[in-house]
Amino acid sequence: MSTPIVDIVPAMREFNVSNDLLGDHAALQARWNEDGYLFFRDVLDHEPLERMRGLLVDHLDSHGFVDRNDRDVRWTGKERENFSFFPVKAMNEQRAARTVMEDPAIRAFFQRLFGVPLYWVPFTEYRTSPPAIDKSRTRFDFIHEDAIYSDRLDFIICWIPLSDIDAQVGGLAVAEGLHKLPCLHRKDGDKIIPIDLASVPADAWRRTNYRLGDVLLMSRRTPHSGLSNHSDRFRLSLDTRILPHGGSFPFEPRLPYVGTLTSIASDRIVVRDAHGEHVLRLDETSYLRGLQGNRLREDEIADVYRPGCEVIVAHEGGLVQTLRPQH
Repeated sequence: MSTPIVDIVPAMREFNVSNDLLGDHAALQARWNEDGYLFFRDVLDHEPLERMRGLLVDHLDSHGFVDRNDRDVRWTGKERENFSFFPVKAMNEQRAARTVMEDPAIRAFFQRLFGVPLYWVPFTEYRTSPPAIDKSRTRFDFIHEDAIYSDRLDFIICWIPLSDIDAQVGGLAVAEGLHKLPCLHRKDGDKIIPIDLASVPADAWRRTNYRLGDVLLMSRRTPHSGLSNHSDRFRLSLDTRILPHGGSFPFEPRLPYVGTLTSIASDRIVVRDAHGEHVLRLDETSYLRGLQGNRLREDEIADVYRPGCEVIVAHEGGLVQTLRPQH
C-alpha cells in the first residue's frame, strides 16, 4: 500500500516582506544574503500588469479554455489534451513582456529599489497554469534552481503574479536560505535532474497568497517550485530576469550582450546589439544552452542557433561563457 501524499502547502510559513526596507540598501542586502529572495507587496503599478494579464486571458479565450469576461479566469471544462499552457511562442510574437518590463512606472520601482536603472535580460516565461486533473500527487511541479540551467549568466529572477493566487491555486514556493548551500541538483551526463523533494528541509519552504502588484525577486541559486493548481481557476503569472544597470546591489553583475546572432562557426560567433557587432570566441568551456536548459551536443547546435535568431550571451575576455536564446 502506497504512503498518502501529505500536502504541506497550507502549513508553509509566509515570506519575509521587504516593503519597509525600501531605500535602505544595507538592510535589503542583509535580507537577500540571508534569505535568497526579496518579496514586495503591491509595489508594481497595476495598469501594465492588467494589460499583460489581458493578453494571457485573450490567448486562453481564443482556444476556448476561459471566458474573457470571467474575472476569476475559471476553466470552461474544454478538453486540454496536447495543449501547452506555457504560451512562450504566442507571447513572444506579440513582444508581450515589453508591456510590463518597458513600462515607465514599472521601471521607476526598480530604479527606486536598485538606485540605478533596470537592465532587462529578456528570457521570460508566461504561465497560464490550469487546474490539476490529478490531485493525489505531490503539489511540487518542478523543484530547481536556475543557475545550473544558464551556467555563468548573471541574473535576478523576477516573478510577477497576474491574478490572485491562494494556497489552492498554488503559486510559487521558495526554499529560504538554501542558496548558501552547495547545488542540490544531480546530473546524468549533461542531463540535469530536478531536485528531489526529500533533499529540501520541509521547514525551509515559504509562500504567500499573491495579489496583483506583488513581486518576488530570487537569487539564481535559490531552489523553488511551482505548486500544482487545486482550484477551478487558471493561475496567471510572468517571470523574467533582471539586473541593476551600473549598480552593485544586490551584487555587481556582468551584463550580457542581448542581440541578434549574425554568424556562428565552430570557434566563434558574431552578435549585433544596439552598440554594434561583437566577435566572440567559442571553446570547449562555452556553454551553449538548449531550449530546455541542457548543454547542446555539437550535432544539435544548428537546430537551435542560426543567423538571425535573438540571443543572450554571457562573456568574459572575448570568450563566450554562456549562449542562450531570448524568449
